[in-house]
Amino acid sequence: MSEEIKIFRRATLASVITSTYPMIVVGCYFGVTPWIFNRLSIDESDFSFAILLFGIFFIISNQIAGRILVPKYGTKLIMSLAFPLVTFSTFLAIISSSYFYFLLTFIPAGIGWGASGPIGGIHSQLIEKHFKKIITPYYAMGFNLGILVGGSLAGIIMRNNYEPYLFFGILSFLSLFVSIFVYLFGLPRNLDFRGEGEKFKIPETNVLLFGFLLFFVFGSGGIIMDWSTLWLSKDLNAPLYLASMGLIFFSIGGIFANLFSNSLIKLFTEKVVGCHFVMIGASIMFLSLLTNNFYIILAVLSLYGFAIANLVPIVIRQAVKQSSESIPMTVTNLITIGLSSTMIMPAAIGFLAETFSLTLNMYLLCIIVFTSGVVFLLKFK
Repeated sequence: MSEEIKIFRRATLASVITSTYPMIVVGCYFGVTPWIFNRLSIDESDFSFAILLFGIFFIISNQIAGRILVPKYGTKLIMSLAFPLVTFSTFLAIISSSYFYFLLTFIPAGIGWGASGPIGGIHSQLIEKHFKKIITPYYAMGFNLGILVGGSLAGIIMRNNYEPYLFFGILSFLSLFVSIFVYLFGLPRNLDFRGEGEKFKIPETNVLLFGFLLFFVFGSGGIIMDWSTLWLSKDLNAPLYLASMGLIFFSIGGIFANLFSNSLIKLFTEKVVGCHFVMIGASIMFLSLLTNNFYIILAVLSLYGFAIANLVPIVIRQAVKQSSESIPMTVTNLITIGLSSTMIMPAAIGFLAETFSLTLNMYLLCIIVFTSGVVFLLKFK
């Protein structure tokens, strides 16, 4: 095996782990949200404030990491340092004795996520640039794989009435080894990004448009992540140990779509996979909600996850192609705009749910995602 192939495979594996491991923690965390609600006696609006706080520090962290830290230290060092911050802050949230302390844990969580997930996207784009191979779908697959494992772990915890403290403590401890692994296997320094830090400026028009597309895509994904367990248990009366199955089925569909991304693109073209699949998936999901049947919705969540899974990597590739800015700057701006929805859309869901219902918000989610597919179709080159 040549040294170049070895570096490519190691860096790709590190990239997938970068997206997978934090999502295992997050998937498990949101899978036990009903337990958290009962333990701290909080409601949807309380949780929405926490999400809002997370989003604010996520954006600040992402901009500092992308504009200052990555040009100076490279992507893999920043990602490696961020993993423990994500996992240990989540552990602190689980053991918080009051809502105030619970709220504070979302500050380091936002900082950690801002310096890990989006920076992993930059790392993936650098791998594609150096080796001329598409690996971003595998990076995206890691998010779904993490949700699958984390959601399954949450189901085991809820089914057997285990105390979550021990599980999150172990995940936090293991994150130290994950950090070391990613640092050793990521791109070597000579292939990692080098450059000067960049001052803030308004992104190009193309980047702004693609960023707003990601705003709605990430926002809709955040709604599934943050609220599906509570929605299935509260509105559809699913048992608590089955409520996290929504995350699991959604992620299974996404894993298969990302795993066979290149084959799907060759068979249907990137335009069809990135645009038409999304519109079809949103339509089917909308129709399933009309049945108000837990098992039908569960099955369709898998189809929906499959249909929209490749939208994010395709949008990012389109933006990088159409942008004249550097890869770190383009991806940072994209992710900042896109994931700023995590402090708006899921938070808005919490406030609206108290007035209306979580099910109504799921209908709105389908309409938003369908519209995003239409806009991307018009902008696609």
